[in-house]
Order: sequence, then structure tokens, then C-alpha cells
Amino acid sequence: MPLFFIISGIFVGASLNKKGLYHFIEDRFRFIFYPFLVWGCIQITMQLLFKGYVNANREPIDYLNLLWNPREIEQFWYLNALFFVGVFYALVKVKLKFTSLQQFGLGLLLYFVSYFTTINEIPTGLFGDVFFFYMFFAIGDNIANLIIEPDKRKLLLGYKPLLILLPCFLLMQYFFSKVNLKAGDDYYVQRFMPVLFAIVAITGCAFIINFSYLLQRLNVFRFLRVIGYHSLFIYIMHLMVIAAFRILYLNVLGFTNVYLFIIIGILAGIFIPMIIYNLAEKVGAGWLFELKKKSEKTAGKQNTLKQLNTPKTEKPVVV
Repeated sequence: MPLFFIISGIFVGASLNKKGLYHFIEDRFRFIFYPFLVWGCIQITMQLLFKGYVNANREPIDYLNLLWNPREIEQFWYLNALFFVGVFYALVKVKLKFTSLQQFGLGLLLYFVSYFTTINEIPTGLFGDVFFFYMFFAIGDNIANLIIEPDKRKLLLGYKPLLILLPCFLLMQYFFSKVNLKAGDDYYVQRFMPVLFAIVAITGCAFIINFSYLLQRLNVFRFLRVIGYHSLFIYIMHLMVIAAFRILYLNVLGFTNVYLFIIIGILAGIFIPMIIYNLAEKVGAGWLFELKKKSEKTAGKQNTLKQLNTPKTEKPVVV
């Protein structure tokens, strides 16, 4: 997850310069927090309705947990954290005039505050993830010029850096996985070894960013761009899709092959949300994924009326 906060941080400066603070926060609400609320409520409602079939033990109080304690609601904690980290970072940057380096210092402090609250089992609600990931958002802001400017990007990204990063990445992942497996806890390093986690995370992020740059440069695996465009919609729906497929696979079809389930389940979790999103856009249900502005709603209604009032025999004018 640190990678997504770093990437978001890379573009925060440019977004603030272009939109200003108010519209920056407004857009984050429309494109991140709004779908988080809509689909979080949909998922909780589905889990309550199909309580006997799902793995989650849901109660009505979970609608409030979605806001205050989002770690209780599966994948939705990430969108909650991404929204609030971006908003707090922008406020500190604009109102308190913190430089990117000062923001990193603040993020480092909050990172270890998060560690302190974790080991002492102090409940922090949504602020736990905000404190933990603020540093990674600041890292993105600090390296923005190196990534965005073409001349500097060539020095940082390429084949030579990849050859250096690859063995470091593999070694870090091996050691990280070994420690977690030994502890019997997937989050052991993240919770109790913050320095090691930061090193592993930054190494992994550097490798993925560099590898992605090379894929773009070579113009290969272009289908990943389509999946990337739909990544938010996949993220908010994939668990519901896979859960529905699991019920169908086990309870209706009676299949038990784990490997077949994994393959089909992953594919379904990726492509069905893409299909649902595009169908929703076509039938005018785009409001499920984005809070439309009044001007956009009015334009959409005018386009719909225009289509309805256009005679079927009328042909478009080609200029």
C-alpha cells in the first residue's frame, strides 16, 4: 500500500497549483471519499443480508465503523486513509506553509507515533492509518520533480537502476516474508518493526515504479493501462464479486477445486467490476462511482433529452 500513497504524493503539488486547495479537496471527496461511502455501505448491506453465506460477521454498527474504524471493513480502510492523508497534507502545505522536506519530517514523526500506539494497543481509529502512511505521501511529494521532469527521470529510472534494485527487492521480500511467516502474522513487520518495514516498502516501491516506467517506454502490456484506469472500481467491488462467485462455486455448482477457484475468482474480481462500471456509465448510473457536479448533471440531462428528441432518421453531420 505505501506505493499508492507515494504515487498520490507525487502529483499533490501539481494538483494544488492547478486547482487550489478548495477544489483539490472537493475533487478528492468526489472521486475517493464518495465512492468509498457508497460502496462501503453497499458491501456492509450485502454482508448483513447474506449473513449466513459470507465470512464477515457484520452488525449495523459497522456503518459507523466505515468512517471511524475502517480497518474493520475489509479493503475500504485504504480509501478512507487516502482521502484524509491527502486532505491533511494539503492543509498543512497550504495553510501552514510546510515545505516538502518539513512534511517528510512531520510524516516521520507520525510514522513512529503510529508504531507507539500500535505496540501499546492505544485505539486510534482512522488516525492510525493516516499517521502511518503520511510519510509515504510526503516521500512522493519530495521525489515529484525527479519523476515528472523527463531529464531527471532518465537519470533515476532505466535499466541500470533496475539491475541494482532487482536483487535488493528480492532479498528484502524474502527476509520480510520469512519474518512474517515465523511470527505467524502477515502484519508483524508492519506493526512491530517499523524501520525494516520502511526499508522494504521504499525498496519495493522504487522497483515497481522503475519497472512500470520501462514497460511504458517499451510500450508493452498495454492492457495494464486499461486495468489501471479501472483500478478504483475494481478495488471497491472485487471482494463482493469474489464472494458472490465463491457462493456460486461451492453452494450452487458444488465445485471444490481450489486452484480453479483462484484462477477464475481473480479474473472475475478484475473484469466483472470493469463491466459493471461501464454498464453503469451507459445507463446513467455513473453517480454510483463519482459525485457529479451540478453542471455535469445538467449537461447529462440535456444530452439525454437531445438524444430522445433527435429523429431516428437524422444523420450526424460529418465535418
